[in-house]
Formats: sequence, C-alpha cells, structure tokens
Amino acid sequence: MSTQANSFEEPRFSVPEAPSREHSRRCPPHWLEVVSHLHPKYGGLSAAVPALSAAVAAASGNLVTLAAFCAEGERIVPAEAGVIDIQHLPLGRRQFRQDITAGERFRSLVANAAAVHIHGLWQHSTAHAARLARELRIPYVVSAHGMLDRWALGQKRWKKAVYAALVERPLLRRAACLHALTEAEADDYRRFRLRCPVAVIPNGVTVKADVDAELFLSRFPALREQRLFLFLGRLHVKKGVHVLCEAWSDVEAHWPDAHLVIAGPDFENTRAALEGRCASLGCRRVTFAGMLQGDLKWSALRASDVFVLPSYSEGLSVSVLEAMGMGLPVIVTRQCNVPEVRIRDCGWEIDPDRDALGSAIEECLGAPATRLAAMGGNGRELVESRFSWSRVGRQMAAVYGWIAGGSKPTGVFAGERDEAVWDTARKGVSA
Repeated sequence: MSTQANSFEEPRFSVPEAPSREHSRRCPPHWLEVVSHLHPKYGGLSAAVPALSAAVAAASGNLVTLAAFCAEGERIVPAEAGVIDIQHLPLGRRQFRQDITAGERFRSLVANAAAVHIHGLWQHSTAHAARLARELRIPYVVSAHGMLDRWALGQKRWKKAVYAALVERPLLRRAACLHALTEAEADDYRRFRLRCPVAVIPNGVTVKADVDAELFLSRFPALREQRLFLFLGRLHVKKGVHVLCEAWSDVEAHWPDAHLVIAGPDFENTRAALEGRCASLGCRRVTFAGMLQGDLKWSALRASDVFVLPSYSEGLSVSVLEAMGMGLPVIVTRQCNVPEVRIRDCGWEIDPDRDALGSAIEECLGAPATRLAAMGGNGRELVESRFSWSRVGRQMAAVYGWIAGGSKPTGVFAGERDEAVWDTARKGVSA
C-alpha cells in the first residue's frame, strides 16, 4: 500500500453509527446488494454483482437480496436468480420519486438488512442507498469498481469534482468498509482521501465446461483455420479498441493467417468510428462480431488463440479472467490491474500504446505453440486457485459478518498494520 495515505490532514477515520439493538435483535443475517443496471451490455457490474450475490448466499447460507435499479426494458433475471431475491427498481431519480411504492419497497429492503453492499459510484441510486442506510443506521460497504482510478476521474472532471465534494466523498467516508477489487484500487481510495478499512477481494469467475468452438465458427465460417485474436468487451473509448485497430494495422500484413475479432455491445456509436478507422488504415482481417452472450461467448473464447484487452481503465475485468480460465494467453494493459499476468507468465502486460501493443502481438504471433500453451496453462491455474466464486463468496460473507457485529476476518484487508484505525472501526460497527 502507498504511504501517501499517512500524509492526509483529514480525520483518521469517520466511524459509522452503529446499528440499533432493536435492528440486531429483529434482523436475521440478511444481506442487501445494490447495483444500477443488470443488462449484459453494461459489462462488468451486470455480470459480477449477481454472481457475487449468489456466491455470498452459498457461502453464508443466508438470504441475499439484489436491488437492481434498471431502466425499462433492462429488467432481466440473471441466471443466479434461483438462489437470490431480485428486486427491480426504477433507475432515474425522477422515475424513482414518482414511484412511491418503489421508494417504500427499497426503504424496507434497507431497513431489514444486516448490511448493505453498494456497487458503483456517480449514480442517484447508489447515493440514495448510502444515505438511506446511514439514516436507518445500517452498516454499508461500497465498491468503486474502478470508478476512482485516475483515468475515470479525468472523465467529466469538473462535474465529478463538484459531485464528489458535495455527495460522493461524504458518503464514502461514512462507509463501515470499502471494497477494492485490487491493491491498486485500494490505493485509489486513499488518493480520494478515504481512511475507512479496505477489503481487497477480487471478482470471481465460473468457467463453462465442455465448450465447443463450432458454435462460433459456424456463424463466422471465414474465421476457420485462422489464428484468432479476440477482444471481448464494450466498444467504448476507455477499452482502447482504437489503439488495438491501429496496432493491428501495423502487423496484419506480416501474418496472413492472423485475424482480429472485436466482439461487444456498441456504446456512443463507437463501432461505426472503429469500422471507419479500420478502413482508413487498410485493415483487411478484422471482424466485428457484435455482442456475444451465453454459449456463443464461450464458443468464441474456445475458438480463439489469444485474448486482447488494451484498456485505459478497469476495476478487474471479468472477461480477462474468463479468457485465462479458458486457457488463453492474454495481452492486457497495466490498467487492467492483473499484474499476475506478468508475475505468473500468463501473457503480456503492457502500456495502452500502439507500439507496445503491436510489439506484443508480433511477439505472440512469433512464439512457439508450446510457449503459448504454457502461458494459457498458467492462466488457467491462476483462475482456479484465486478467482473462484466460492473463494470470493467466503471472503465477502466474512466481511459482511464483521461489519454486522461479528469477528474481523483475516487476510483480506489492505493496511492491516494500522491497528488504530481497525480498533476504532470495530467499535463503531459493534456498539
């Protein structure tokens, strides 16, 4: 952890008000997860939060409710709905205020929870959840999911600065605990001048077994017998897809059997811009596959040889973990926050730069098959040992139990050396 945290002139820790004794007596262990959007086109959170809810339910044996603030037409039911309670709520502030029943229902959900876990920032729904938990004296956890890294804070910078001062930072300071997906994100919290305890628990992943590449290849028969480099994620500027197209144009001509597949939902007409860019660069072997879901997504991973994500900003990419779990070597940027790619030799970790990415692709294409297979095997072993949902669920359930008044878990927190902070925090949630 960075020592920068010790230089702040802020109060060392803002203790949340403890749950009332009446709440403790009447409430069984019942956890509430809060998220905006469940549709897969919104990427990471829509996949990770329902899976986390299911993993916590399985690990703890307790009821987990997922309060999902969704726009009309996005109110889907995830596959995990069999083990968790899904409550859909209106997304926008205006719609939520107009729906009196929804407001009362959400208040009841918070009031009857032993702890609340809020996923994401910069949303009316997340701020409302934190305020309501504070009002009802229910301890809450907040997960930034990459929304406090330097790149993310630089987008709409002044608007976020004002909102952070008035809304986001005061609510985050009152959290009983913050959840970071990586050590890098724990440092992001400290740079944001937050002194709450930080639990570092990654995303998990469940890798589908018995996957057949034929489902994907039958839809895109021109890709047969090609060495496929797969990008799988939202088509958004932060994902660095334009850099990937530029780097691909530099190496494509030298490798006639190599083909780039760009798969994912379109945001802000990014796909049209990318297709135009590829055309101007003279790229001939690039396929835009659209959004891939379910078996088709897994089939695309099975058909591919290498996974590429040149992102400028990530919390912890589920797609990278899925690719490694499928045994693919990966090319990722440092901003993907998976240093194990370098440490455990699972692929290439680079800067989001055209030359660096082009060099990595060239090196990958020139590497012996045995070398790539070894990288893929290393990635699979890493995912199996560290990123299983069963492991993640146990860790998160232990944190929930702690902030609701149980004993403090070990081995999951950043900065545990600062015992004064921990002692103060512990008294605050168990009084």
